[in-house]
Amino acid sequence: MRTMKSFASVALLLACGGAAAAGLADRVTQQDGWVAWQVPMVEGAGVPCCFDSHWHRGVCDLESSNWSFGTSDEDPQPATAGDLGVYVHVAQGRIDRVRALAASCTLRNTDKVRRLDAVAAADSVALLAGVAASAGKDFDSALSAAALHADAGATRALEQLAAAGHPQHLREQALFWLAQARGVEGARIVERVASGDGDAELRANAVFALSQAHGIDGYASIHAIAQHDASEHVREQALFWMAQTGDARAKDDIVAAIDRDASPKVREQGVFALSQLKHGDADAALIALVRGRYPREVKRQALFWLGESGSEAALKFLDDVLTRADRKPASG
Repeated sequence: MRTMKSFASVALLLACGGAAAAGLADRVTQQDGWVAWQVPMVEGAGVPCCFDSHWHRGVCDLESSNWSFGTSDEDPQPATAGDLGVYVHVAQGRIDRVRALAASCTLRNTDKVRRLDAVAAADSVALLAGVAASAGKDFDSALSAAALHADAGATRALEQLAAAGHPQHLREQALFWLAQARGVEGARIVERVASGDGDAELRANAVFALSQAHGIDGYASIHAIAQHDASEHVREQALFWMAQTGDARAKDDIVAAIDRDASPKVREQGVFALSQLKHGDADAALIALVRGRYPREVKRQALFWLGESGSEAALKFLDDVLTRADRKPASG
């Protein structure tokens, strides 16, 4: 199995970058230890760096096992995308760790880093895609590093890794980064997978990725999936992520799905999705279900989530319901 994975990663490396990419792999692995290079970073990536538990930007430590990486909305955004620093660790001639962060980040333990000049972004993408395809323990960071490259080849590499034939988790993570970092083109790839892949579990995960996409109306795509997908599970996930997007259309569309869908499981997830709405919409939607002409099970679930809400509006409604129930004459 290890040999087959190795051949797959080499094949992807050659397909993405050709001989030059293979040459970069030779340069990187000729000596153990950390090696680094810089490439242009994709627009819209923010400032990928290290943050503490309060999302304050801190110092990155290459040797730390607690690698907290992300971007913060409060972090000052540069006027241009800037450069990405790619750091890979080589042990016994093999890449076993990958780090990628904005070149402006402060790093610790870099005194022994071997630095490479004149690395083409396309070759860097191909190398990282090959690491990801090898299904090693650090492939998630290799995927994110590839996704942050400004080079258009990053989109093509991620699309290949999201295709059938790769391990499920690798496909899911490739879709996530296509949505997160690859703009309209990446979002359209995720949309196609979410709407048409033969694996229902992957479609469900692609719906989540689609909810994170930039440059397209991801909500509209998810709504269409909630209406038409053959899988109950996919429709359930679509309703949940519709609520999570914060889109103003979500409340009415989810209520319509509860009205329309014949699956009790999908209706149950729809009620839960309504409970996740913000700004008082959740209570209003759940109260409307209790008052409306819906199946008893839908009403029971709506009452449950109203109880979990604990808001003033929810408690007042529940008090009114209980008061009316107390006033009913006992049946004789």
